[in-house]
Amino acid sequence: KVITGPPKAIAFDRNGNHTDAAVGFAKSLNVDAGKLEEFKTERGTYLGIRMIEHSKSTVEVLPDLLKNLILLMSFSKQMTWGDYTARFARPIRWIAAIYGDDVVRFKFESIESSNKTYSHRILGAKPVIIPSPLKNVDSYFEFLNKKCRVILNPEKRKEMILNSLKNLEEKKWEKKFKVIIDENLLNEVVNLVEFPNVLEGEFPDEFLYIPKEILIKAIQHHQRYFAVVDSSGEPATRFIIVQNGIEDKTGEIVKGNIRVLKARLNDAGFFYKEDKREDFKIWLDRLKGVIFYSGLGSLYDKSLRLQKICNFIAESLEKKGVLKKSSAKESIKDRLNRAGILCKCDLVTNLVVEFPELQGLVGREYAREKKEKEEVAEAIFEHYLPRFAGDILPETDTGSILSIADKVDTIAGMFLVGNIPSGSEDPFALRRKASGIILAALKKSYDIDLLKICEFTAGLYIKTVNFKNIDSQRTVREMADFIIARYRFRLEKQNKRTDIFDAVIETGRYTVVDFDLRCKAVEQYLEKEKIERLSEPMVRCKNIIKGKNFSQVDENLLNEEAEIKLHNQAVLIRNRIKIYMNSGKYHDALLLLVEFGGFINEFFDKVLVMDRDEAVRQNRINLVKDCTDVYYIFADFSKISQI
Repeated sequence: KVITGPPKAIAFDRNGNHTDAAVGFAKSLNVDAGKLEEFKTERGTYLGIRMIEHSKSTVEVLPDLLKNLILLMSFSKQMTWGDYTARFARPIRWIAAIYGDDVVRFKFESIESSNKTYSHRILGAKPVIIPSPLKNVDSYFEFLNKKCRVILNPEKRKEMILNSLKNLEEKKWEKKFKVIIDENLLNEVVNLVEFPNVLEGEFPDEFLYIPKEILIKAIQHHQRYFAVVDSSGEPATRFIIVQNGIEDKTGEIVKGNIRVLKARLNDAGFFYKEDKREDFKIWLDRLKGVIFYSGLGSLYDKSLRLQKICNFIAESLEKKGVLKKSSAKESIKDRLNRAGILCKCDLVTNLVVEFPELQGLVGREYAREKKEKEEVAEAIFEHYLPRFAGDILPETDTGSILSIADKVDTIAGMFLVGNIPSGSEDPFALRRKASGIILAALKKSYDIDLLKICEFTAGLYIKTVNFKNIDSQRTVREMADFIIARYRFRLEKQNKRTDIFDAVIETGRYTVVDFDLRCKAVEQYLEKEKIERLSEPMVRCKNIIKGKNFSQVDENLLNEEAEIKLHNQAVLIRNRIKIYMNSGKYHDALLLLVEFGGFINEFFDKVLVMDRDEAVRQNRINLVKDCTDVYYIFADFSKISQI
């Protein structure tokens, strides 16, 4: 391999002798400086050396790789055990490592690797020697299944669970009942068991008075059970347990799980009855004593801000014609005001204090019981959405706007007190909230201006909180940048080009739907055309105006036919592009810019910008600046890579 050192420019002195930089580099590699060669790279010419590395066998390389692999594994919750210093999700008891016929020998802490594994922990935990050589991975999986009662493939475990549930539904229950499959719960259960065994339990029908959503969540959350509904979709008294390999021949396992679930449902039922004695007025008053975050007021203060932010968003969307203007009978602002003030109330109810995972669900149910409008009740639940990657998004206008407002409010507060995510640290899940804003806006085609919403929200805080040494304008820009950056992250996750995002963001406009449509239009254009037709004329313009001052174009100083034509086209195309974009014709706007590039190229071919006459020269620079600004209506195409 080639190892490069100092650039040639600093590797030799005036007399052609090696400098200290070159000698030091050679010494670090234990070679003579005279053996250094010149290598041309993209960065220039460097001194370096070709070194031959002797190959190692796989078995020699694997020990260090495997030890590092264990150390590199990270989990949200880690632990140490015994006298070991290593951290892992659970204590490591043994390590089996085999390559072909050979045991890969290494020591991790005091644990020595071997060709020995153990059978299912609950079904015997006997030591088992892994045969070698194994034909392939499938044969290893088969060996673990037969000899150890361990299903290593998680997809196979999931398949076993789903097949067992299907068998229950279609044969035993004769399609009279159906298991509620929550994908997140299913994936969690799959990874909690090594050999899944599906059991059926039944709790007393005395708990069926608990509202459906609350009952189902109580069944699912703590004990990882699957809830069951009847043919009409109402909760049944049956529930599903996925046990780790144990057969329940005596029925004691099911009885034990029934006792545990009854205790949980007793708690849920008790707190539900206690909450029924109270109302939103009591809960609102209680919110005044709950701190949202130190220095940012109470949850009641947050609720008041949410009302104002919701109204600000609704007014901007009404002006754009996205929302229907409120009628005298039913005003979306009325619904937003009501949902905004009530949406945090369930956080102080007995049920949510005991079962935090029920937030939103409890609020929606209690709002329905208190005869609030259905969209208000739904918005109380929806404003928490999305709760995780891939979660559902709000459906109602009230819920969507409240969801956006709540997330912007939290981001604004945290940025103003300096709690800005850095690296992998994001204790307040602000990145998830920012993604939620983007996703909710795109789903409902809300062309919200992130800069304006962030500015308005920050202003609400600044009116009531004394922030020291805060640059509000800079903070607002950082907030908007942070939120729109999640759009770029979304492109990365979809393996799409991020340089298109970089080009569009340069315009400085943060209206979400317009931003999305510009990105998609460029992406579609590049499927058939090359970027050069858009980027090259713009690059020529940017090179001319770099570091220059500008003023308005003086038409009286336009003498050449090509510059007069370019000026006229700049005025015409600027207006036409805006018309096209306002009517959703983004592809047509791009084609106009391609056409515009022809006039720019003609101008540069026929007109000398740097004229001897200072006034003419400055006027032509002003014209080129105007042309650059026409491109900036859409994007900075110079940011897009040529492929």
